Amino acid sequence: MKIYHKKNFAFGLFALFLGALNLVRGALQGFDWHDGALVGPLLLLGGAGVLRSLSPKWSREDKVEEWDERNRLVKLKSRSQAYYISQLVFLAAELVLIAWGKTTGQETLIYVGLGLMAAFFISLVTDFFTWVYYDEHT
Repeated sequence: MKIYHKKNFAFGLFALFLGALNLVRGALQGFDWHDGALVGPLLLLGGAGVLRSLSPKWSREDKVEEWDERNRLVKLKSRSQAYYISQLVFLAAELVLIAWGKTTGQETLIYVGLGLMAAFFISLVTDFFTWVYYDEHT
């Protein structure tokens, strides 16, 4: 048995592990429909991922799909847009939380807003350094 696509195999094993873990937890604490709605897709996705990683034909299809130029461009654009949106959400949430905490006198809201401000600052710094790196190396 040879593994042809290690990333799909690792994902499949992880999904199977999570499904089995939730199945055991459901068996010990009482199984209801919420557990079934979670365990079923996890086991199906995990099993499909493991099977696809062990088949040379399916692994080749997955690798071609993964390295397709259009798919890589879409992935790059979607990650860039998600990063931009998360920066805006951090900025808006920090301003709202700090203002709300100041007006109501709740220091906890101010601290949460400061935490989001730190996350926003870290994202700006990493954005700057990655821009400098790729500007020099491309």
